[in-house]
Amino acid sequence: MNISLAIEWFLNPDHLPFIVAKEMGIFEKYGIDFTLIEPDEHYDGLQQLKEGNIEFATNEPLHLIEQFDPAFLSLGMFFKTKGGVLLKASSYEKLKNGGSITVTTPVSNENTNAIGFEIIRRFYIKENIEVKPEQVIFAPNGFEHLKYMREGADAGWLYFYNFEGIEAQHEGMEVLYLDANTAGFANFSALDIFVNRSFYYENTRLCEDFVNAIKEAIAFIEDCPDRTIELYYSYTQSERSALMDDILKATMNCFDSCFTSNSESELPILKFFQEIGITDLSEERFKTAFLN
Repeated sequence: MNISLAIEWFLNPDHLPFIVAKEMGIFEKYGIDFTLIEPDEHYDGLQQLKEGNIEFATNEPLHLIEQFDPAFLSLGMFFKTKGGVLLKASSYEKLKNGGSITVTTPVSNENTNAIGFEIIRRFYIKENIEVKPEQVIFAPNGFEHLKYMREGADAGWLYFYNFEGIEAQHEGMEVLYLDANTAGFANFSALDIFVNRSFYYENTRLCEDFVNAIKEAIAFIEDCPDRTIELYYSYTQSERSALMDDILKATMNCFDSCFTSNSESELPILKFFQEIGITDLSEERFKTAFLN
């Protein structure tokens, strides 16, 4: 059967399981004819999923809450990394001294900006420094956090450690990682696989096969890292580099071959967003987006 999955934006190493499952014939083994879609905008995949135009999508758990819809069903969190706000070490003193910083972000709206600010606030409050909202200016840009930080931005919001964190190390940029461990919040730097609810219940066996195929692909990634790197470059037709090699190696440690559709594992994320007042989604409704 032909099925389509829309990724959250541009193709990158976070999507290795889909590439491996396609290139190694794992999808074919399950009778799945797979198409990967790169959307034009971050929310396009979820919108197409909601409308029933595609069967699957992947996106951050943040958007399950922010864009909650009864049509969404999460099949589980298959990828998880550290992430949050990447702050230039040289810009740390600006907020400490009552100044302001500019934060580059690929998604700028009331909710995402509020989350980014809260991460920064929590990081500084640990040192008894109170940061006010007017001190943090969000600048909507692309996903090239390091590029905009080199050009003058003080920080990058919505960074993933396995990508921008590794890139910062390669460039020798001294940065502070404002993540779940250092700022104290539920880690949502992750990706879920979402399916259209109606499609799932009409094609449960196919959806189970799809999940099993992804799990097999993750097991392959764990067992054959060198071959996985070769598959990535071959599939993307991108030029090999030392930076991308290290990004791929870091990313391969972020996948979970035992992921399940379980609301309890993601409830802390909902509670964090409830706590800071960006959602009134109830736990009861949130739990309906999972099988267990």
